[in-house]
Amino acid sequence: MGLITPNEYEDLRSLYVGQLQYLLSTETQIVKGLASMIEHAQDTQLKQAFQSHRQETEVQADRLRQMLTELTDDDDDKKDPITTALISSGTNIVSESSEGPVRDAGLLATAQKIEHYEIASYGSAREWARILGLSEHARLLEQTLNEEKHADSLLTSISQRENSEAAAAA
Repeated sequence: MGLITPNEYEDLRSLYVGQLQYLLSTETQIVKGLASMIEHAQDTQLKQAFQSHRQETEVQADRLRQMLTELTDDDDDKKDPITTALISSGTNIVSESSEGPVRDAGLLATAQKIEHYEIASYGSAREWARILGLSEHARLLEQTLNEEKHADSLLTSISQRENSEAAAAA
């Protein structure tokens, strides 16, 4: 969840709506960030994982828009500064490294940081939806949470190989 201003959230429902808005911002930023990661990754399997996750992320953003519209008749997001910073770290890796396994290892680390942030955020949102009696939201958030965990698992398996290649490149 992004930075919260004091007294912005007075009850769990408003906190939940804020969380969905931050998550929508996160997904929107990730779609853009993944385009750059796809362009700059060298490893074919990594490029494919990023491309697949980009498509999945677009679907996740649509789910969030649907949930927000149901709750507020508005699907505006709230710019998530944490996601902005995480994506910027990927941009820095691209500008501070040469094409190859070292850059790919850095991009993998950035992607996993983002996945872990999403896993934590979706887990909280899912629980709040459950408590608020929003069972369909809880189901959709659980689906997204499982997708994020799967993406993280895939990135872990790629990183085991890619990190070894990066070490050998030195």
